[in-house]
Amino acid sequence: MRNLKLRNQKLRSSPPLLEFGLSPKFFLNLLKEIAPIVAIDDQRNILFANESFRKEFVGSSRSVIGKNLFRIFSLNPADQEEMESNINLSKKSKVQNQEFRKQKTYYGYSVFRFGESIGIILKNITENKRLEKKIANLHTKLLQSQEEERIRLSRELHDGVGQTILAAKLNFQAFNRNPKIYEAQFDTGLLLIDKASQELRDIYTNLHPSTLREIGLEAAIRSLSSDLFAPMEIEADLELNLKPNLRPQIANQVFRIVQEIFQNVIKHSQAKKIHLKIQIKGKQLSLDAKDNGIGFQERKVRARSSGFGLENIRRRVEDLNGKFKIESSTGNGTKFMIRIPFEKNKSTTLKKI
Repeated sequence: MRNLKLRNQKLRSSPPLLEFGLSPKFFLNLLKEIAPIVAIDDQRNILFANESFRKEFVGSSRSVIGKNLFRIFSLNPADQEEMESNINLSKKSKVQNQEFRKQKTYYGYSVFRFGESIGIILKNITENKRLEKKIANLHTKLLQSQEEERIRLSRELHDGVGQTILAAKLNFQAFNRNPKIYEAQFDTGLLLIDKASQELRDIYTNLHPSTLREIGLEAAIRSLSSDLFAPMEIEADLELNLKPNLRPQIANQVFRIVQEIFQNVIKHSQAKKIHLKIQIKGKQLSLDAKDNGIGFQERKVRARSSGFGLENIRRRVEDLNGKFKIESSTGNGTKFMIRIPFEKNKSTTLKKI
């Protein structure tokens, strides 16, 4: 009878994990594999640290029991003060999604209470911070690009359209003063108004290519090529095989991509010839462009602000679930290879480049 009582007492005092068939040994092995976890007392001395914590912050599996948490972390004063505050705050409410930096590594952490002890779960978030910084840089570049575009439009309107309209006004005023003497000025004013109208048309076509709706993507690309390359004496070889009923979203993005590629040829490549081939096969649009310019090293260009055009292309292709690849080297020209699927699931429709 005495042995039975002792057995029942042991069962009642066993950890709840045993009720689910989980042994303490299994639980400890589980703790080794998950995120870094540490338990401390009110003096910030370590009561428990799993293997992930020891490897991450000590560099080995040696024991850290009894050591002060902040001596191991070696935080800067601001981060340590904030963590102290969060530990104190955990007495009243949950503390989650906090962070600190240890040298070049960023960690996120949450603080929780169990009994008289304090638990901290940590996670290396360095990659997340890197991506956040990249997004922030892209956002800054986007704002800068928008501001530069506003300045460009303002200059074009003032120096181009504004001056043309002013010249037309002066001619009409002269005609009004003396129609007999300044009879020719009336016709000159009309010609200047026509010129201003054409300049405005060029500006808003660049902002939003209405030719896409009017004549379709293929004709719009040919018109763009003629407008840009003919004055620059650049030979353009175009192989275009496009459906006239291409979805507006795809047509507009492809036009903008081609626009960026053409601008690269004019501004940077110093090329005298470009070959552009766009075709639709099955459920995929293929765009290949090759120029005979000076080429570049993509990594160096993307590190400079001048690489923003390439990021524009990459972003537009990714918006369409496509793939984008560049082949270029100094002195060997540049080749763009773009594949855009017509279905949302790119894994089933997109071939590898």
